[in-house]
Amino acid sequence: MKPASDPTLDYKRLVAQGYDQCAAAYELARREKTHPEIKWLKKQLPNQAQVLDLGCGCGLPVTRELAKRFVVTGVDISAEQIRRARRHVRHATFLHSDIMALDFPAASFDAVVALYAIFHLPRGEHDRLFHNLRRWLKPGGYLVATLAQDPEEPYTEPDFFGVEMYWSHYGMLEYNAMLAEAGFTILSTSLIGHGYGLEAPVESHPLVIAQARE
Repeated sequence: MKPASDPTLDYKRLVAQGYDQCAAAYELARREKTHPEIKWLKKQLPNQAQVLDLGCGCGLPVTRELAKRFVVTGVDISAEQIRRARRHVRHATFLHSDIMALDFPAASFDAVVALYAIFHLPRGEHDRLFHNLRRWLKPGGYLVATLAQDPEEPYTEPDFFGVEMYWSHYGMLEYNAMLAEAGFTILSTSLIGHGYGLEAPVESHPLVIAQARE
């Protein structure tokens, strides 16, 4: 772990390039993982509901599962991940972009799913992201997101599927306050694993399910 404090480095570009370079290994590790929270979401929403998949990666398995019932828009900062997602999930729309560079009309989505994604954004952008997501959600819409338990200063690790990767996050105390201020009611918080193969180091992340207030 190394502090990510070099002002000459573009850490978002590091994330994008890292996921480009490790795309094959990451896809292999993620493609068969099941997500009970997606099954829960499918019970809450009608067919053809509009869902935003933030940090969709290669589309496996989450976007593919969502697209079986919903109209899905997937966003990822990695061009290679988006290329793979378009191949794997034909019935979805994919955007290659930093989510902070995008805007959608108010009340565009019935749900936003953001698994293993938000902590790759500089944490100074997280509050604005939550406000954006609330505006893009319909009243009563759902946010399903993995966050972080404890705050840490931004850092990089040298061997994430063979590449250098960047993380930046607050902890749940801060996130609970941010979500409430942005207009969300937290419905549940639980812990889930890292979402890829058993050979990876054990870790856990808070999974938050929140609802956009009326």
